[in-house]
Amino acid sequence: MDDLPHLAARCKRQLSRASTCFLTPQATEGPYYWNATIRQNITEGKAGIPLRLSISVIDTNTCAPLVNALVDLWHCDAVGIYSHYIAASQGIAGTGNDNETFFRGLALTNANGIAIFDTIYPGWYSGRATHIHMKVHVGSNVTSNSSGTYSGGHVSHTGQLFFNDTLTDSVATMSPYSTHVITRTRNSEDGIYASANGSVTIVSIIQNSANNYSGAVTVGVNSSATPAPVGGGEMGPGIGQIPPNRNNFSIIMANMTSVILTTTLTSHVGAASALYMSCSTIFFAFLLYI
Repeated sequence: MDDLPHLAARCKRQLSRASTCFLTPQATEGPYYWNATIRQNITEGKAGIPLRLSISVIDTNTCAPLVNALVDLWHCDAVGIYSHYIAASQGIAGTGNDNETFFRGLALTNANGIAIFDTIYPGWYSGRATHIHMKVHVGSNVTSNSSGTYSGGHVSHTGQLFFNDTLTDSVATMSPYSTHVITRTRNSEDGIYASANGSVTIVSIIQNSANNYSGAVTVGVNSSATPAPVGGGEMGPGIGQIPPNRNNFSIIMANMTSVILTTTLTSHVGAASALYMSCSTIFFAFLLYI
């Protein structure tokens, strides 16, 4: 751990020399989006391995942290069920939606562009690798701190976060994940992971204890972008429908890996992106260290 300050300093110099900002690949919203409230803890007491997830948001227009953006997060529980779509998650048609809100929430990015969530390591369901959905809302106003509501603004990113398969193999042996007996889809078998270059958004995990994780990921967004929806969407774990976008925010679903470059050639994108993500992990570990 004594080397972390030096590694962090070296990464800062390397990133400065690269002079490069990358847009994180977009991914489909999926069928189970539902607007949530502003809150850090989204577990509502549901079982699973605790995960404190730190999401760093970088504005590719300035290469600086994006402050006061709303990061919108949602994922399934340990056995593949989405709140508000519990019946549909289990393939039960015609029963309508429920009012459950577990594993849904929004958090404001702080002065360092970081939004923090207390959740669990997500579960999985047939046909999809283990993942978390996210959006980044820009220019929204918090209308009530007590009720966690917001208004206005636009969505500048819609994407998905992924997890290392080997780690998920280990998680799958633990309760309550072990009760969900299905053939799990690995990253290499997930079409959305492939089309969205999912390796860029694999969450870096630090194991605090046998049953407690911290995770970090960096997302680059164009804060001024408001493109129209593009392309299709993923199939959910059961029968469902695309829910309405209740705030009339534009949704980014561009199936691309756009890049803003200042001095780095396109052929160097892979190396620079890998540097950026590895340095993000080091900075995260350094923050824990200090």
